[in-house]
Amino acid sequence: MRKRRFAVFGIMLCFLLLFCVGAQAEEASEDGTETMKIGVVVYDPDSSEMSMFSNYYRDYIQEGFPVQFFFSGAVATAEEENQFIEAAKEQGAEGIISFCGYDLESTLAVCAENELYYVLGSGIVADEAFDAVKDNPWFLGSVGPDPADVYQTGVNMAEYFLEKGAKSYVIMTGGASRGNATHASRVEAMLETFSEQAGLVLDGEASELAAAEVNTTLTSADGSMTVTLVPDYTENGAGLQNLEEAFAAGNCDALMSAFHASTYLDKIAEKEAAQGSNIMVGAIDSFTEENFEAIKTKDSFGNPPIDYVEGKYASMAGPAFAMLYNAVSGYPEANSEDGGAIRLYQGFWVAKSREEYIELYGYTTGIYENAYSCEDLMQVIRVFNEEASPQALKELTEAYTVEDVKARIVNG
Repeated sequence: MRKRRFAVFGIMLCFLLLFCVGAQAEEASEDGTETMKIGVVVYDPDSSEMSMFSNYYRDYIQEGFPVQFFFSGAVATAEEENQFIEAAKEQGAEGIISFCGYDLESTLAVCAENELYYVLGSGIVADEAFDAVKDNPWFLGSVGPDPADVYQTGVNMAEYFLEKGAKSYVIMTGGASRGNATHASRVEAMLETFSEQAGLVLDGEASELAAAEVNTTLTSADGSMTVTLVPDYTENGAGLQNLEEAFAAGNCDALMSAFHASTYLDKIAEKEAAQGSNIMVGAIDSFTEENFEAIKTKDSFGNPPIDYVEGKYASMAGPAFAMLYNAVSGYPEANSEDGGAIRLYQGFWVAKSREEYIELYGYTTGIYENAYSCEDLMQVIRVFNEEASPQALKELTEAYTVEDVKARIVNG
């Protein structure tokens, strides 16, 4: 199938959006193939994680299926998401994959009005929010991590650096101070692990400390360990300034980020040079190209700039596409036996070395060997496999581990 590329278009430039996408839709139909058109709502097209998912859809799925994706620009509110959905409908979109979902009730009202199926591509939906919309016939459900797994990522990272013998820590809390529940959960887990396993004294509840809006330093009961919490985002926030203040206060053995670290590695390198010693770096992020490029290099001490990564990978967005394809093609029962919305869960991958990251990254970007390949997805899409079932979809979606992926590649 010919490669088709489509411009990323912005909500605030709606007229330009309609003109550009309409022209490309006409080009896509020249070969006579009936193409399913899907709108994709992204929170930030410049985000490394969002680029990872978008590239999987654009450069891989679009090559293997008769499908055309329309990508939004940066969407920061429910109103912007709803505007994009209406604009995508004007261009023939038959369904929406969203990586936002700010206000499901209002957004699904727009989807119902426009007769568009809607699925959340990779994220967590609180029980209350899910229950409020689960019976909406246009809502297919969500794919994402279990909240318990999100918490466990913080435990895993804290234990890893404790085993490495670090004593002086900086924790980048990201959006925890702004109400980002995912970041907060990770930081809470780090603090509680340090408290239980290393005697860190928590001056209050871990949840309150994680949400602190200013730099906060904690110490262990015996004074041998220090942890400085550094709040806010490093882009569009005060995170970098707060990090500089934390670095100025003393030496650092390990930096643990509740989000990414790749965009401020230069700040870490400067601190390493100033203190004359290595800083171990961990990020609960994703298996992105930015991390891949960083890990291939060496810092001034000969180590990878990022020592530890735990997170999502690109083709985790594949099952959400399969769900939408089933519904749009007239087989919603292949997703759910009762036709209701479903929640499917995926965990994370961990890389603790340069070699491990490079190996795992290869499984997420390969054309012939991909963690969720086109062939894998076709097995759970009724149009391509008449035996596709909700149970098969659940089993494939939740078979996300490295071992599961390697088995599919070998047996495929």
